[in-house]
Amino acid sequence: MIQTMQPNHHSTRRCGRIHWFCRTAAIFSFALQTLVARDSGWISLFDGTSLTGWKANENAASWAVRDGSLVTQGDRSHLFYTGPVANHNFKNFELVAEVKTTPGSNSGIYVHTRYQSEGWPEAGYELQVINSNPAGEDYVENKMTGSIYAIRNTWQAPARDNEWFEYRIVVSGKTLQTYINGNLICQYTESETPYRPSDKKGRLLGSGTFALQAHDPGSVVFYRSLRVRLLPDDAPSLAVPLEDRELDVLITKLSNDNLPLIDLGLLATSPGNTGKVFSQARRYGLTIGQEMPIDALARYEKSIVIVNDRAGEIDPSYLRASKAAGARIAFSSGGAFEIDEARLKRRLQAIQAADLKWQDFWVPGKD
Repeated sequence: MIQTMQPNHHSTRRCGRIHWFCRTAAIFSFALQTLVARDSGWISLFDGTSLTGWKANENAASWAVRDGSLVTQGDRSHLFYTGPVANHNFKNFELVAEVKTTPGSNSGIYVHTRYQSEGWPEAGYELQVINSNPAGEDYVENKMTGSIYAIRNTWQAPARDNEWFEYRIVVSGKTLQTYINGNLICQYTESETPYRPSDKKGRLLGSGTFALQAHDPGSVVFYRSLRVRLLPDDAPSLAVPLEDRELDVLITKLSNDNLPLIDLGLLATSPGNTGKVFSQARRYGLTIGQEMPIDALARYEKSIVIVNDRAGEIDPSYLRASKAAGARIAFSSGGAFEIDEARLKRRLQAIQAADLKWQDFWVPGKD
């Protein structure tokens, strides 16, 4: 026999009290977490349950909150922080988020930007979020997670799809840094007159808000635990700009054009010089061979020309001939333990003179 129980007014009130209690407890828990975060200097920017404090521009349906995470999936849209923290105008800070990508997904975190009703944000810097490329597309994005997009890039993804990773962004004075799981990935310090491509004139430090990117319908990316720690307005720069303006311009131009600046022959350790090349590479937007997957380095599925320029200059005609022969090109400093600015500059000049494109390079793991 099936017995149907009808609720009475007492049980209805009791259910209502339970619902009220649970909701109140959740609010109290979030408030307590916020207070604790404030005491430690960290302030939450996302309550885990709603888009309160955030405003999407075009295609607001590309954003949702699921299981405590901000989820992006849909047509291009940007979600701007418009909440009360710092009156959504940040200058010097540490921003931390936990991020999870899915295969082939593309997104980004903007800093020092401002709300605009449509289009890619014109103000501020984009810090790239992409760990793998969609299969079957002609364009292959080489600027991977942790890149200061098109300014200083990493050419090897420092995190994996379908795994949560910590993304930390630091702005202090004129220096911008990205960290993935505690490891410094890219560092850039603005000069007084930085070069910018015509479509990126607003990529400058000043102050502004944060924004998250919904890139395309095939990209599904999760964000949670977004929090910020404010630094003093007079916080100093953490490094000095490159003194050689021509080198700085070359790095930025080639990075913007997706040319992978990889050096297979830089070594990360030497007696008394442990890890120096890593810190140098972050500044120049280089990725060294030791950061590339070993199995990919061992695979030569196409014709590869590795140019060792430790001993001298590169003849651009040799690069053009290699390209004409259908070979992919890579560069090596021949076992050097530090980056030679003059050699790097000559290499980039030769790449430019030979009119190489991103398709002409060998990126281990992407061929």
